[in-house]
Amino acid sequence: MLRSTNGIAGVVIQGVLPTDTMTLAFKKIIEGRAPTNDPKDSIPEIIVSKGSAKELQTAIGRNITVFRFIEGIQSREELLKNIARFKVVGVFETGMAEYDNNLAYTTLTAAQDLRKMAPLEVSGYRFLVDDLNKVKEICNELKLYLHYPYFVQSVYDIYPTIFGWIELQKKPIPIILGLIIIVAAFNVISTLLILVIEKTRQVGVLKSLGAADGSILSIFVSEGAYIAVLGIIFGNALAFILCWLQLHYHFFKLRSEIYFMSAVPISIEWQHYVIVSLIALAITITSALIPARIATKITPVNALKFG
Repeated sequence: MLRSTNGIAGVVIQGVLPTDTMTLAFKKIIEGRAPTNDPKDSIPEIIVSKGSAKELQTAIGRNITVFRFIEGIQSREELLKNIARFKVVGVFETGMAEYDNNLAYTTLTAAQDLRKMAPLEVSGYRFLVDDLNKVKEICNELKLYLHYPYFVQSVYDIYPTIFGWIELQKKPIPIILGLIIIVAAFNVISTLLILVIEKTRQVGVLKSLGAADGSILSIFVSEGAYIAVLGIIFGNALAFILCWLQLHYHFFKLRSEIYFMSAVPISIEWQHYVIVSLIALAITITSALIPARIATKITPVNALKFG
């Protein structure tokens, strides 16, 4: 438990080597710096999340008290052994408040001193993987080799609520994209229908000159494909620009206490652009067949009388 003069926050403190460049919190420090093992500092250093700093009403350079709770404390002397002073040297924010507010980071040496551990003793290891899809597979392999009293937990096991919410948000996306593509298909149909009406006399002239139905069909289908390709190119360009801006500048904010994260998360994958573009192209070209078939049914006599 972290205690300042103005507030209290409950966290899990992780001891990390100051040279560890893979610790996410070190990459996401928004104020101050990472803790160091400088022997000149009599007070060990700690970094806390933006949410914890707000709860504690603390700032960079201020001291906080850390209470380590363990079972079996009977006397005041035992309690004092599990209390330590730390200096706040940094504030981090990864964008996932539910994750951030549960953690604070200090140096490995300071964490060992707090738990009265030997210099080479640790309470656990954290592994970062290159592929998130292999997390469960790796955990299952580790479980085959590690037995009691050791146990393996993935990030999915530690924070099931966060990932359950993220998976829930993914499910409506195909429906929303499908509706957008269907609307686009209807727009193509209506555009080509208007074009058929406008070009009825021209179609009649072409037919009177001997143009086959297949030729008329190909003209309007190619027109529909042109509209679709043009829309896909401009749509992808606009989507990429908006996604890149959101990824780097976080224009669309979220209330982290409700949605677990402070900004709309963005992952730019070229495969998604290709798949959606191909599906949209296939649907719009298929939709173009409807007005194109209508154009082939126009007779030269009725077309010349039109208008």
